[in-house]
Amino acid sequence: MDWGGSVLRVTFNGVDLTKYIVVLKGFTAFNGADFKVSTLEYQTLNGEEFNYTRKGSKKIEMPFYVKYESAAEYDHLQTMLNVKEPKPLEFSHMPNRVFYAIPSGTLDFEEYKMNGKGTITWLIPDGLAHAKDIKAFPFVFNSAKGCYETTIVNNGSEAVPINYRVKLKKESGYLGIVSQYGVIQYGNPKEQDFNEAKKSVKLLNNKGGDFANWTKGTVFYENPAKKDVTDMGVWNSFGGWLGTLPSGYTDTSNSPSGGYFGAIQEFILPEQATDWYLWARAWFETGRMGQTGAWALTVIDQDNHLIAGMVLEKYDRVGNTALCSFLIGDNGGSLVKKTIQFTPHYWIDRNNSNPYGSESRDQNRNMFDLKKTSDKVTYYWYGTHYTYSDSRLRDKKATKIQFFVGQMAGRNTTNQLVTHHYLSDLSFTKLNVPYWVDVPNRFPAGATMYVDGEKGNLYVNNLISHDDEVVGTDYFHAPPGETTIQLYVSSFSEIEMATAEIKEAYI
Repeated sequence: MDWGGSVLRVTFNGVDLTKYIVVLKGFTAFNGADFKVSTLEYQTLNGEEFNYTRKGSKKIEMPFYVKYESAAEYDHLQTMLNVKEPKPLEFSHMPNRVFYAIPSGTLDFEEYKMNGKGTITWLIPDGLAHAKDIKAFPFVFNSAKGCYETTIVNNGSEAVPINYRVKLKKESGYLGIVSQYGVIQYGNPKEQDFNEAKKSVKLLNNKGGDFANWTKGTVFYENPAKKDVTDMGVWNSFGGWLGTLPSGYTDTSNSPSGGYFGAIQEFILPEQATDWYLWARAWFETGRMGQTGAWALTVIDQDNHLIAGMVLEKYDRVGNTALCSFLIGDNGGSLVKKTIQFTPHYWIDRNNSNPYGSESRDQNRNMFDLKKTSDKVTYYWYGTHYTYSDSRLRDKKATKIQFFVGQMAGRNTTNQLVTHHYLSDLSFTKLNVPYWVDVPNRFPAGATMYVDGEKGNLYVNNLISHDDEVVGTDYFHAPPGETTIQLYVSSFSEIEMATAEIKEAYI
């Protein structure tokens, strides 16, 4: 049919349905919400008392005409409609809106000589159309109120979650977001007032592949069967990476069965640290099936015993299966607390995804961290933190960091070694250092902070922060109309930029 001078185009799950069908007169996507009203009735009172109202799912009936040459074309239409969950549904006369819909019921089809008319009933479970574009509202400093402020304008017809992006110019111990609908808080607003504080001291900061302050190691204390037989180098591409090995190097140490031969680099910390935090980027990726090798990063104590570490290793000589292992010290030995199987390929968002492959590197998602506080060690894998406790670690002091890459004993290094096995951007911070002046640095200068208002999560430099949310935080929504929001940081802090973001929704 003619739709205001043009043919209405309908796209479902990325496929233009109007290549196969024509939408007929009588179609509308503007059929409003399905309001469900609940009232209470009392025998002794006239009328009824209002209880509540809610909105149900939405149904959009779309009459259509189709002409086809064979049953195969009918089958093709059915294939496009056969989905297991709601998918994006778009109409050309609503170019900035998308429904998440699934077909419901039959086509109610009337056929005559390989053509006919029917109706597709679209079920939209949430009952909403969602804007495709993000609306961003920058915060500006309001000197009269001593805070940053913005006003969200929601031109939709439904309250929607709000996301926030904050770039700190100066460090802060607190982030607060306030509106008439609720308060979101992270950190401690009084952190700068402590008479005696504990601060963090960065002991090591290797940018990119610059590990010039590291030295060659001779013994890998987590597992002495990882032998040092060659020199480790730096690859200057992609920002710089430590971990290259000479092509074709050989096992001059006669590594025992089950051992590895490669290279060791280490850094002796200028101060010992009982509580500490390590952050870095990893790259572990094969170039062909059956390659093998090991990547290991460990923190060692004053007795040359393992405190904690992470190992990426592949000993699958046929396929492409690798393991990520979280290690903890065991009276001079090494204890595996968790092992995660993954495929060390290029991709990040596939089954058995590789968070340390090339795609993850390109998308700035290849970081990890390792944290020890008292007797607890916390590891990171693909958006999730894992914490383990061992009383034997309580007083262990980090003294050095070791990094090993190498090949399995009995394998060659020309074409059987894992192609990429690198380390980059490593920093090591000593935590909970007593300090008699106010140095709050929960959120460091230059930090990028992202608040996911729908899921209720805070991300700091792309890593989820589990411990900073204040009890009582309420992730409020922006209703239709204007909503004024105030943003607070520590009094000594300053932001470089901040925005509040919404995607409008329509009933």
